[in-house]
This record gives sequence, C-alpha cells and structure tokens, in this order.
Amino acid sequence: MKHRDTTDPIAWARLINPVWKVRNGLDQAATEWMDHLERVDPERLRSCCANAAALSRGPGYGSDPKPWFYAGLFSLATPDEARRFLSNHRFTRAVIPALSHDPETELWVATLSEATRALIARVRQAAVQEVAKQIT
Repeated sequence: MKHRDTTDPIAWARLINPVWKVRNGLDQAATEWMDHLERVDPERLRSCCANAAALSRGPGYGSDPKPWFYAGLFSLATPDEARRFLSNHRFTRAVIPALSHDPETELWVATLSEATRALIARVRQAAVQEVAKQIT
C-alpha cells in the first residue's frame, strides 16, 4: 500500500501513524485509540480514519499534515475518550470537537502565540466540518 492510497482508510491510518515523528508518544496513543475503536466501534474507527485522510489532504503541500491527521483521527472521540487517550497531547485535545470548548484546554490555548492559536482554529474548524459532513 502506498502512503497516498486512502481506499482503505483504516489500513492507511495504521500505515501512516508510525511513520511520522511525533512528541510524547502521540503515535502510541493513536494506535491505542484505533485498537480501542476496533474493539468497541469498528464503524467509528472507519469514520475517524476517513476523517484523518480527508483532513491530512486539506492544508496543502506547504503545511505539516500531522496536526490535521491527528485531528481527523480523534475527531469522533467523546470527551472522556479524548481525556483518556490525549492526556499528554494538548494541541490535539485543542483541535478535536469533543474538547473544543473545554475550560482547561481553552486556558492553555490562550497562552499560545497568535500564529499557533490561528492554526488551532483552522484545524478545529476543519475537523468540525468533516464531522458535520457525516451527520448530514
């Protein structure tokens, strides 16, 4: 399977996730998240992986696709799941719909540079829009 082949979004996400260098074990948290969904909700796993594929194509060639990928991958997490799997990953917590208005997350976001806050807003909006497509 090539890195750009997203015809099987789950296989693609499982292939891409360990390739990227990320901080604080985000790749491991993502693997645990996908394993969790595989056990409890395979359809949601498929949707999350499809969201990851869609969002990682969105920022264009000049942007780092990792924040977009992880926003899509965790886009359908509940607040409890997000807290469990993303306890050490503030940026990803800040961009997923489940915690977008979480007071602790918003306090942290307020301490960031204007450029980082703008990136969080763009990624968060894209994640919300991707999730909304599935509802309609």
